[in-house]
Amino acid sequence: MLSISAFIASGLALAGVAHGVPGFASIRSDQPDVSSYATVPITWELPVKADDPTGATVEVTGTIEEAIAQMDATYPGWNETFQAHLPPPPTVDSGAFDLAALDDPESYICKLDQWKEAGQLSILRGIEYLRGMTGSAKNGPGPGECGRVSCSWQSAIWWCNDNDSEKEVGWNDIADGTLYILQKCSRDAQYVKGQAFYKDKWNVIVRYDNDSC
Repeated sequence: MLSISAFIASGLALAGVAHGVPGFASIRSDQPDVSSYATVPITWELPVKADDPTGATVEVTGTIEEAIAQMDATYPGWNETFQAHLPPPPTVDSGAFDLAALDDPESYICKLDQWKEAGQLSILRGIEYLRGMTGSAKNGPGPGECGRVSCSWQSAIWWCNDNDSEKEVGWNDIADGTLYILQKCSRDAQYVKGQAFYKDKWNVIVRYDNDSC
């Protein structure tokens, strides 16, 4: 169910000027109408044994951080095992930030006036957690049906479905979208906010969030 060696484009992105670049996503100048967005809970199907993803599973609702805490409370030692099986942590100079490795979104926005910036390191940690997940996320019919998949230290990752029917997206795809925003929209290698839109009508949002986060 339900890393950044190059920041060359970030200056352009922060300017918020719309244009297209062959082979790359275009920078959007329009601000999304977030007043119409609906927030829905994210449900995770997690293995009872963190080192056995093909075994029995249970459903847990919340952000990935909340889900991990719930699993560890119910199955002591779950988090330790999960952490031990995570991929190497992403870093700003990691080769995993290579743009060629990503499925570029259709367009993106960095200048989101309605939201404050998130902390880059916390968002990187969220990407690491998402990379450790198997399966995919589901959101009900949109447009603007959004779920918060990760939040720590007031830094959140959201994904939204803009289709008029249910949409299923892989956790790794959401991680890729988050990574793309980090590449394009990071400021001073510390802060980031942005939104990346995909042609099949779903998007990823990175922003500040202080709601139980």
